[in-house]
Amino acid sequence: MKFKKIATDRILGISAMLISLLTLIIFIYQTNIMRRQSKLSVKPRLDFSTNFSGNDSLIVMEEVIENRGLGPAIIDSIRFIYKSKSYPLDVEKLLQSQLPKLLEFGYLSQHATLSQGSTLMPGEEKPIFTYKLPVKNLDSVYNYLDITSEDSSPFPVEVIYTSIYEDERWKAHSNQNQPIKLD
Repeated sequence: MKFKKIATDRILGISAMLISLLTLIIFIYQTNIMRRQSKLSVKPRLDFSTNFSGNDSLIVMEEVIENRGLGPAIIDSIRFIYKSKSYPLDVEKLLQSQLPKLLEFGYLSQHATLSQGSTLMPGEEKPIFTYKLPVKNLDSVYNYLDITSEDSSPFPVEVIYTSIYEDERWKAHSNQNQPIKLD
């Protein structure tokens, strides 16, 4: 009888330890799932659009950046790319130094106040610049920039941004559909 009682105690003890160990494994697995879900619930996604509007005599081209993600996007850097060179987000200086004739064809308004540390909240949209030109100058602008009407923005924008989790960084480019995860 004594032998069965000892075996029963040991079986109960081992069973309790196995159940505790299994509970610990499930808890760790569930915590990892919750961590991934938490990161996805605040993931930003920057997107660009070039809007054309106007009337019979005036065309308005506007470059816009929008956060279509679920969390805030914290800007690390934002730059124009022109002929494979990177320029600060100052379209007026870019045009004056690289394309001075473009300012003769139309009117430029710069809107963006984005710089390192700026935050775009989910659903927030900011115009980067607006270029207005008479319809009669449109072909001259396309020829001067050596682009066609089907091309995307003549001044691609590149943004490197992070989420509120600093270990997640992305690079978004106005001529690409998807942001690229860095690191």
